[in-house]
Amino acid sequence: MKKISYILLILMMVIVLFPFLYALSASFFSASEFLTYPAKLFPSKLNFSNFIKVLNHKYFTRYIINSLYTGLLGTFLRLAISFSAAFAFTHYRFKYREALFSFLVLTLFIPSDLLLVENYITIQRLHLLDTYIGIISTGLFGASQIFILRQFMKTIPQDIHESALLDGASDYKYILLILLPLSKAMLVTLALQSFVNIFNSYLWPLLVTNTPKMRTIQVGITMLGFSESLNYGPTIAAIILLFIPFALLFVIFKKSIMKALEKGYLYS
Repeated sequence: MKKISYILLILMMVIVLFPFLYALSASFFSASEFLTYPAKLFPSKLNFSNFIKVLNHKYFTRYIINSLYTGLLGTFLRLAISFSAAFAFTHYRFKYREALFSFLVLTLFIPSDLLLVENYITIQRLHLLDTYIGIISTGLFGASQIFILRQFMKTIPQDIHESALLDGASDYKYILLILLPLSKAMLVTLALQSFVNIFNSYLWPLLVTNTPKMRTIQVGITMLGFSESLNYGPTIAAIILLFIPFALLFVIFKKSIMKALEKGYLYS
């Protein structure tokens, strides 16, 4: 039984890792090696020209900056809004609280693509096309993160909040000194998830950006112009360059991510 498990595990690893390893190998291909038949698995020599072409592209750095800026800003605002909403649903009693939360949960079942046209029209009428706010606007109000944070806050005894209030602490002080430290691992994990989702977003930034100076890297990769000449090496090299920072983030925050996975707080 163990042998079968090991074989299946190795097979799964090959299926998952092969596309990435082939992309890594192909990033060193010359233009002519992409046209050979049968297809090659390895380059004839290490050719760093693809990486040099990408790094020297006049808009590549701008694409990266745009993605980092929208990713960081969107992550901060989304977490701030989600945390505040979750705190209100957990610690305050108000009319129709449960009904509002139920409605919020129901929105999770609405496919995001279904609202693309309505969201685009709204952003257009607000004159937010080709702006950073326009790019991150649809991701600011995440029902999923509100739900996760609310469920997490419910595991923290209400007695702690009540004791803090009796000792003269305001809600802001309770949040800063008690709730935020207790939520640190959760917030780090959700922040990473939000950042990756915003950074990797393609369809929405494609719709709301019109000029190269505002495009994000996921949109920009398809517009670098190398693929039009059947030279796919630089495009693949750009993808490999984008993978490196995410791999480093995973290594740095591995413990928080694994902890969230074990508790079931992180999802795709």
